[in-house]
Formats: sequence, structure tokens, C-alpha cells
Amino acid sequence: MFASGAAENLTRTPGVAERYPAVSPDGRSIAYFSHESGEYQLHIRPADGQGSVRRIPVELRPSFYRELTWSPDSKRLAFSDKRLNFWVVDLETGGARRVATSSYSGQDRYYPAWSPDGVWLAYSMVEANRVGAVYLYHIERSRHVRVTDGRVHAEHPVFDRSGRYLYFLASNTAGLGEFGWSVLSGALFRPLVSRRLHVALLREGTPPPVLPVTGAPNPEADSILPPGAAPGERPPAPPEGRQRPAGPGRPGAGRPGMQVPGLAGAGMQGTESRTVPLPLPAKDYAGLAAGEPGVLYVWVREWPSPQPGSSPTRTLYRYELSQPRELQKLVEDVSEFSVTADGRSILYKQDDSWFLIAGDQAPEPGAGRLDLTSIQIEVDPAAEWQQIYREAWRLMRDYFYDPGYHGQDLGQLERHYASYLPTVTRRRDLNALLAKALGHVSVSHLSVGGGDLPEPSGTGSRIGFLGADYEIHQGRYRITRIYGSGPYNSGVPLLQAPLDQPGVRVSEGEYLLAVDGEQIVATRNLYSYFEGKALTPIRITVGSEPEGRQTRTYTVVPLPGENTLRRWDWAMRNRQFVEEETEGMLGYIYVPSFGSAALELVFAQLLESVDRRGLIIDQRFNGGGITADWLIEWLRRRPLYYYAFRQGDNLGVPTNALPAAKVLLINDADFSAAETFALMFKQGVLGRILGTRTAGGGIGPYVFIPELIDGGRISIPNRAAFDPTGSWAIENEGVRPDIEVEWLPEDWRDGRDPQLQRAIEMVLQLIVDNPPAEVKRPEYPVHQ
Repeated sequence: MFASGAAENLTRTPGVAERYPAVSPDGRSIAYFSHESGEYQLHIRPADGQGSVRRIPVELRPSFYRELTWSPDSKRLAFSDKRLNFWVVDLETGGARRVATSSYSGQDRYYPAWSPDGVWLAYSMVEANRVGAVYLYHIERSRHVRVTDGRVHAEHPVFDRSGRYLYFLASNTAGLGEFGWSVLSGALFRPLVSRRLHVALLREGTPPPVLPVTGAPNPEADSILPPGAAPGERPPAPPEGRQRPAGPGRPGAGRPGMQVPGLAGAGMQGTESRTVPLPLPAKDYAGLAAGEPGVLYVWVREWPSPQPGSSPTRTLYRYELSQPRELQKLVEDVSEFSVTADGRSILYKQDDSWFLIAGDQAPEPGAGRLDLTSIQIEVDPAAEWQQIYREAWRLMRDYFYDPGYHGQDLGQLERHYASYLPTVTRRRDLNALLAKALGHVSVSHLSVGGGDLPEPSGTGSRIGFLGADYEIHQGRYRITRIYGSGPYNSGVPLLQAPLDQPGVRVSEGEYLLAVDGEQIVATRNLYSYFEGKALTPIRITVGSEPEGRQTRTYTVVPLPGENTLRRWDWAMRNRQFVEEETEGMLGYIYVPSFGSAALELVFAQLLESVDRRGLIIDQRFNGGGITADWLIEWLRRRPLYYYAFRQGDNLGVPTNALPAAKVLLINDADFSAAETFALMFKQGVLGRILGTRTAGGGIGPYVFIPELIDGGRISIPNRAAFDPTGSWAIENEGVRPDIEVEWLPEDWRDGRDPQLQRAIEMVLQLIVDNPPAEVKRPEYPVHQ
């Protein structure tokens, strides 16, 4: 895309994927990864489209690469790969070297950043203790310096363009809520994670840019540059007495007393002691980018509330060392951004639009929007589908958790199913072919979808539901059952029953006579009257007689589905049964799923049950969601001591401890996170498990997986659950109950639930066998 708005397709390769293009700082070259040779290589092509392409292989056994980052002199490129490696390629020699390798499976990014002179490369890597550390790597001497101590999580280093400072983010709480892949503890703590912005002084003796305590600009900060010197030029040697002692060392990372050449030849010893916190409040800073010298662009996640399932907005700010206490808001709702090589302009994405703006002030709404309508790509479907087919097998080869692929020969499978490619005439058929072919590894959580599919014809509409059962009587629809709303504080819209709202007085046995004035008769399908009315206020007319005498009309909002209401109704009838059978001794906890909204309902049920003698936890028909590690920890909680008050009962600590007598109900419809919950329940000996064996889906996707060339996606299971005894525990096996009890169709038809009945008996027996210990409040002391 040129300044005129014209666009040119430089590669014209519908059968080859080019990934993560990056323009060199001098504007002459474009680097990207291409599998034109059969595997991904680094390609360098002239930015003007003239001249030949240079192809650089990275390694003998290539994989997927990303985070492509040019050095300021346009001579080197840094990037990371799927195998947790961090690389540098020297374009003068064409040689690639592996700079670092992480042992942490979730090392998603290294955040590479080059010093202004291109000699140092900064990156962040998570270490064995799951804490991130910031490193500097000297390109010419192949030497590492650890900037942070590995005790506080630090990441996202960025050099100031003056060459004097290295900015980075540090957090004391990141480990509580990050490094997650849908684990409950991470979801609960994630909105509470905060970071602080720091600056490391890269030369010994450099005055800090801000004064301690006050946070005011340091007038001495500019004195290190001689008059007329450009930012980044070598300063004079620091005067005697301003040297600081070296910080604690680490083999290979700068030992105490060791002088590691700095950006301009000065020492890098004692870097941690030269780290200065910037006087900004702790926030969830998401990213940094350098502007002009002394200017930093700061991307911030701003959370609406610390609630499970909440999502942040991302706001871009400008920060200047000359005004160290201020963040200047530039743009809200920024999903991506980058800064031009001179640090003066910002390219950002908002919704589906791209904008290019000056970075010195907040733009007017809509300013800088890029007109991308001239970008058109000619696609050869047959060539593109060949590429997608081959890419799918590369993804399976490199991302599947088992290097043996469950005993399957991927090469043989790829060759066999390739014979079907000539018969594919629709993109949807290609997805079906890939699902069939890849499915030979016999694994859960493998899915294929999306891609360049045609838009659906028509506008589409959703049928509205009132949350009721009906029967045909005298040519009309008579309401036989009305499903009630869920808890008033649930926050789940699908639990708001349309006929169970304040002011709506509809009774079972009445007739549904009209909707929006149109008469309803039983010669027509009832739901055809509600087509397109989901989540739309409508007027319904009801009455006690089919002839339509003495009618009433109410405004209601139909739901797009009733399954949530019906399942909650089933659970509440189970709860009533348990309470009646045990005279309130036992609590019944319904776990519909392990999604964030459902878990909030689970928390509420548990909190109201802390005074019960035992619990039945019913997770039957649970499709999964978030791995509920924190919920397991809560279920294990026991009071270790108590507080006594002048009035009221004793308060046990830890608080909200639950009764020890517990039974978990499972069945063969439990899947994914419901199964890991059952496995942890069993491994933690939290109680007894009753029902039937779960489905057996214990493998799932985890870290970043690239999209296909046309936006399609393949979810490759790249993690699997196993227990410490050496068993894969769940996949193709499921979790077996301690006591197997079937729930047969005839039981259901007759209104019986033998699993629930047996669970009641088991919990009561657990209470008898292991009665709770008596809590004794001591006698009050008498002091003489």
C-alpha cells in the first residue's frame, strides 16, 4: 500500500502462504516466511517489487515462525518459532543462530527489541520457575546479560531511541492470572493482574530520567550528552564515585564484577541496581513501543470489572519522560498497533478498519482511516486448496501433542487422502476431507472450520421461545407447563423466562391465542408464529378459553432457545427432592458447564451451602469449559482455626469451608473440563464419584496455532491430561466412577433418578462414617 492508496500484489502465489511480512527500517526490503520450497524459509524481497527474492533456510528441520523483527540497520532479523526457540538471522552471511530456548510450554512470545545501534537485542523469556526475565544479547559477542532477577515477572523490553534506557514491564501478580489456557484460577485472578513500568539505565553512571519519591523529571538526565551530540552517541566516561556495585550474577548472564560491553562500550554490570520505577500507577499494561527519544507508546488493558468471563478494552497512550507522571490517551479500542521506523507515526486497527496517525496527539474520530478498497486478490481455488491441504499436515506434524501421532503414519495418510483433492469443488468439502483425514489419529478436540466460505443467502432469523410446553386442545395451543426464571442475580439472559416476569400473569392451562395481533391456530406449527422474534419485544394474547373470550395481552421478550431454562428447571426439581428427602441436611449443587457464567452460579450455590452437613455435586450432561483448578482447591478447604466473637457464631478460617461429605455425579455426556474436574476430584480424594464413565475427551488445544491461508482454522490438540502415576487418565478412557449406577430410559419415563437417589444414600453414609469433628470454644481466660 503506497501513499497514493494504490496496492500491488508482490507475490501472486495463491498456492503458497506468506506469513508475517515486515518492512525493513530503510524501506528497501520486505521480510516474510514462505513455504514455497516445501517448508517455511525466510524470504527477503525488494519492497519496490523489482529484483529477485532471497531465500534463507533457518534450520534443517523447519517449523512455524513468527515475531519477525528487523534491526535498525536493516542487517539482521530476530524471530521465534513454535519449538520455543528464539533466532537471529544475519543477512550479510545468511546464517541463522539460535539465541535462546525456553523450557516453558507457554512461551508464547519473546517480544524482541533491537537497540538503536543494532548491537544489542532485548527479549523476555519465562524461566523454570514460571517467572519471566528480561535479557540482553550482544549480537557480535554472542553474550547474554540478564537485566532482571527472575524473581519478579518482567517482560516486553523496549529500547528508548536515545540508546540510554531500556523500558520494560514488571508484575508481582502476573503468575496468578496469566500463563493460562482456560484455567479457573487464571480467569478469576486475570482482571486483578497489574504491572508497573520501569526503565533500566543502560550505561553505568547515567542519571535516572526521574527523581525518586517525587517522580519529577531529573534535570541531570540530559547532562550526559555533550552539547550538540545526537541521541545514542557515546557519552563521556562517568566521573569517579558514580559507579555502582555489580548486582548478583548468574552463569552465562553476567557474573559479579564482569564488564559486559554496553550499547556504546560502557559496562552493563549491576543492571538491576540501575532499574528505576516510572511514576505511573500500576495498570494492566499490554505492550510498549518506542517513539522518538524520550517518548513511549503504551498499550493498556482496561477491565470493566473483576468478574469471571469479563474482557478488557485496549487503549493506546503516549508517554513522555519530560512529563513522567502523565499518560496521554490517544485511541480507545485498539486491537493491534505498530510504530513507524522514525517513531513519529502509528498504524493501528480498530474493529475492521486500519488507521495511520501522527503519534503526538489524540486524533479526531475517523482521522487517518486507510481506504483499502483497492486491495483485491485473485484466487485460484484449486491451488489454494492444495496449499491448505499440505499446511494442515504440517500443523498436525508440529503441533500435535504426541510426536508418534497415536501410532499413525502421517505421510501415508497425507498421500492417501491427497487422491481425493481433485474431487473437491467447494471449500466446505475441503474442511470435511481434512476432518476425515486428520481424524485417523483418533483424538478429541480436533476440529476444522472456517475459510473462504460463501456468505449465507438471506438475512437469517431466530425463532423466539416463551419457555413453555404446549398441547393441542380444541384447535388451539394450551400451555401445559411454564418454566420459571433462574436466580434473579444470575446475570444469564437465557435464565430470564419470558412468562415468569413481573407483571406477566400467565398460568398453566391457559391458551396462547395471538402474537402481535395475529391469531394462533393449531393447524399451523406454533413456532412459525415466532420466526424472527427472538430477543425482540412482542405482544402475546392469552386467555382461559379457546374461543378467545376474556383475554389479556402482555409484552414479553422471547428467548433464542429454551435449553438453559429447561436444564435449570430439572436441577431445581432435583434440589427440591434432595432437600425434602434429607430434611435440609444435604445441599445440591448443579454444575451445568464450566463456562464463566455457569461457574458464577456454581459459586452462589456453594456459598449458600456452607452450613449443610453434606453435598451432592451434579455435573451430569456437562460439556466442559474452563479447567476448574480453583474450585477443587475450594472443595478441599478445611477450617484450621476459628475466631470467637462476643455475639454470633464462630468464624472458621480459611472461610467458606464446605462439608467434607461429598458425592460427585457424572455420566457419559460429561466432556473435556468436566472430565478433568472429575479426575481432580478423584485424585484429591474429595469424596465419592457415582454414575457412569465420562466421554473420554482429555486432550485439547493450548497455545497459538496459525490460521490457514484463507482464514480457516484447524484446532490441533497440543496438550493432554495425565496423572502422576503414568496414565493418560482421560483420553479415549474417561473417568470411571467409584460406584457405577445406570440411569435407564424407563427410569426417566417413570420419573425416577436412581443416580440421585443413590447419591443421597452415599452422602448420608459418609456423614455417619466420618462425623464432623466437634469444634470446642475454650473457656475465657482469667488474668490475675
